[in-house]
Amino acid sequence: MIDAEKLKTALNKSAKEAHKQLEAVHEQIAHIDDEIYWLENAPVPLSDALKNIDHFVNEKSDLAGINHFFYQRESAGLGTFDATVDLGHGNVLITLETGRVIGSGRVDLSEVLCALFPEQIKRQLSDMATAAADGIESGPPMDERDGLKAELIKRRHQLEIDEEKIISTAEELGLNGFYRRADCNPEIVLMMP
Repeated sequence: MIDAEKLKTALNKSAKEAHKQLEAVHEQIAHIDDEIYWLENAPVPLSDALKNIDHFVNEKSDLAGINHFFYQRESAGLGTFDATVDLGHGNVLITLETGRVIGSGRVDLSEVLCALFPEQIKRQLSDMATAAADGIESGPPMDERDGLKAELIKRRHQLEIDEEKIISTAEELGLNGFYRRADCNPEIVLMMP
């Protein structure tokens, strides 16, 4: 004859163990999500930062052309020195003595500076990056990140399959308290028998 108390105790023990397994899977998935976030947002190593500096200076040098020094606006017959120029935080405002604004907008001096002094700007920014690199915890090089992310996604996918197996088995046995994460993969939920 079956002892109902022993059966109940065994089922409760099994349910508790299944809950522990599910919690462990959820923790592993959360850890992988954190790793993916870090991988996507981590600072680049110094070697990649130096490449970015070269690209930045070269791009800004190319954008700065002689045409940036000519404007089609006229200053109503007044000379150049009859206007005031105010440089603010990223803004330029040109005002005549009469108070009329003839131009405003953002000014980007990096184009002019990079065009005039490309090697000096590269050297200065590279020196600054090298000095700052010691205090920055960088991630892996950019050319390795896609492969690392793919590996993490593959591990996450397998954990999501394990998660769904635990939940669907618990549902089949009529056990309560086995919940899916809000961001569970619906494809995996639907593919499970």
